[in-house]
Amino acid sequence: MKWLINLLRGYVELQAVGAFPERLLNLCAQERLQFWRLCWLDETSFTFRVALKDRKRLDELAGRAMCELREEGRRGAAVVAEGILERRWGFVLGLAFCFVAVSFLSRFLLVVEVTGNERVPTAVILSQLQRVGVRPGAYGPAILEKEAANAALLGLPELSYLAVNIYGTRAEVVVHEADKKPELLDETVPADIVAKADGIIEDIQAESGRAMFQDGDVVAKGEVLISGDLDLKEPEYGTVDLGRLIVRARGSAAARTWRTLEETVPLTALGKAYTGEQRTQYRIKLLWFDLDISQNSSIFGGKCDKMTETEQLVLFGCPLPVWLTATTLRPYELEERPADREEAALRLEQVLSVRLAQLMEAGGGEVLHTDFVTKEEDGRLTVTLLAECREEIGRTVEREGEIGRVYGTPQGNTNDNG
Repeated sequence: MKWLINLLRGYVELQAVGAFPERLLNLCAQERLQFWRLCWLDETSFTFRVALKDRKRLDELAGRAMCELREEGRRGAAVVAEGILERRWGFVLGLAFCFVAVSFLSRFLLVVEVTGNERVPTAVILSQLQRVGVRPGAYGPAILEKEAANAALLGLPELSYLAVNIYGTRAEVVVHEADKKPELLDETVPADIVAKADGIIEDIQAESGRAMFQDGDVVAKGEVLISGDLDLKEPEYGTVDLGRLIVRARGSAAARTWRTLEETVPLTALGKAYTGEQRTQYRIKLLWFDLDISQNSSIFGGKCDKMTETEQLVLFGCPLPVWLTATTLRPYELEERPADREEAALRLEQVLSVRLAQLMEAGGGEVLHTDFVTKEEDGRLTVTLLAECREEIGRTVEREGEIGRVYGTPQGNTNDNG
């Protein structure tokens, strides 16, 4: 094990020559200067090895013992390092600079990651974090994590929790989205439930108010399904009109409805005719620096398609704050072309199906049957969607007034004058 230690720290192999060379060995023992590999050549000389760090002390002891030292060689890692420093100082200086640069740059944020969001876009959260100083290129130790999180949360009412955790060059942002607030109804305003579409009532339920129709009745759009006026029944032989009670009607009215949706498009359309030219521009973004590295950054005149692809550089699985953006430009001219009738009809059917699905989603309904009718007229293609549905057709319509009892008038004359 000692030979490995001596090899790492370096040693010098020397030859000592003198009238009484044993005096040098005695002085080394007195000064506790270690040596090894002693080999006598004759009565006046011998060779031995000492540690590189003891070389200067040994010169002093050799002078006291009146001996001459001849250096025969140096070995060890320290000797190699010393030789590199003497011959390749530029390499050593560059290595030292890289070490300092890495130590310094590792204190800056390179990546900001957001986790836990579903409804709130990540770009919105990153934009708010950038306003409070949490962004790629920011000096990590200068960021107060709790203060930055609280400041960012004030600008994001859609979130109920936000935490910023910095791990070296990476900032992890953990968020929890707030629950949607339920819509509060003003129960002090009278209202009726009115039909929003024609249909046949299948099930009508009045939680408050008076149902104006029964199951199986046909209703038209705009008719009152559940009224907020309740007539108070008078007792038999009563002489006073008890009036009526004004409430905010609540309830549901499921009905079978028939929807008719229509879309039209011309049978000719403008198409793109590409010229065959193409040009790609490259840009590099390093932290907050944006550099255009294209040889020719000019763009085409007129109309052109623009396709942009951005990739972040990754080194050994770690993303770097370097983004390469390639933008491809393809010029084209517009020319009128006849539209494919079948393709246009299919596209319109898809549009109408999406519209119907949105209507059903808004009303909590379902589609029972659909049929499409296609016709051509005056150079245009028209597609009509006929759908039989089951949906909630009631909607709340407020009216002026206050909720409460409205008293009536006496039914007979209560004064007896004779």
